[in-house]
Parts: sequence; structure tokens; C-alpha cells
Amino acid sequence: MPGMPSQLQAALESLLENESLTADLDDDAAKVLLNWGMSHVRLIHRLAVDAPDPEGYLYEQMRATRKWMRAVNKWTTSRAGKDDAGHLAALGDILTFAGIDPASERQTEFLRANLSAPAPEFIARLRTFCENG
Repeated sequence: MPGMPSQLQAALESLLENESLTADLDDDAAKVLLNWGMSHVRLIHRLAVDAPDPEGYLYEQMRATRKWMRAVNKWTTSRAGKDDAGHLAALGDILTFAGIDPASERQTEFLRANLSAPAPEFIARLRTFCENG
């Protein structure tokens, strides 16, 4: 069953061991992203218990989690090289991978207010945006 502590521990360890999730980030930014990812993994393990197909749900959610973590890693370090359309596309991809329906007006507001933040702060604000979106 996906809610078992050993399966949760294995999923958390898989994030910590997957260097591609934070490869481009400095240690502080990587820590913020990993904390977000681990928090999300705990959530999906709690939700998997009630899913019609817990194993399938968990598999798909872990896959999506790794996708958005890689996307956050890549975007955070390449923000300076993107134009407005590139930023909207990157944010839209992350929201889609996270299972959130992107709302363009809120995306633009988020970008305007947060693009220039240092990487750890940017990721923390992106987490808040996604979790409250």
C-alpha cells in the first residue's frame, strides 16, 4: 500500500538521490526545492490511500513531481536569458506538470513581482504561488 512508511521513505530518498532535480542550483536553492518536493511527496502518499488505483496514482504523481522539479531547476537558473513569453511558457509548464490549471493574469502578476528574486527566494515564492493557485 502506498501509505506505508517504507514506501514513503523510499520515495523521499529517490528525490534526494536524483541529482538531476537540483543539478543547476546552488545549495540554498536546492534545499528549498528539495523541501518543496519532499513535502509534495508526503502529500501524494497520503492521497494515494484513497485513490482507486493507489499504485498507479503514486507512480504518475511521482513522475509529475520529478518533471516539475526539473523544470523549476532549469527555469530558476535560466531566468535571465528568457523574455516575457519564455517566462510565461516556463511557468505554464511547471503549473501543468503540477496539475494546476494556469491562469494567465495571475502568472503575469507573479512574474512581475518575483523574477528578480534570488534563487532560493524565487523558488519559495513559486511554491507559495503553486500551492495557493
